[in-house]
Amino acid sequence: MNDYLVQQNNDESGGTHLSMKDTIIFNGSTNDEMLKITPDGFYVRGVKVHQDEHEAETVYKTFHQWLTWATLTRNF
Repeated sequence: MNDYLVQQNNDESGGTHLSMKDTIIFNGSTNDEMLKITPDGFYVRGVKVHQDEHEAETVYKTFHQWLTWATLTRNF
């Protein structure tokens, strides 16, 4: 298994197509899982986000928090 998000696949007729992985994971600097996006929902720090009218807001705020932290702690 590889770690690439896009994979090249060959079908029986000799054709080639690209496919995406079903899961996207954002990790912190200590490799802790911060945000995971899967076909069955969103996970914030390993806990599935309840799907309701506030789901998008919860995921957005978590991603914004992670992005701000990553920006402030990066080394140039």
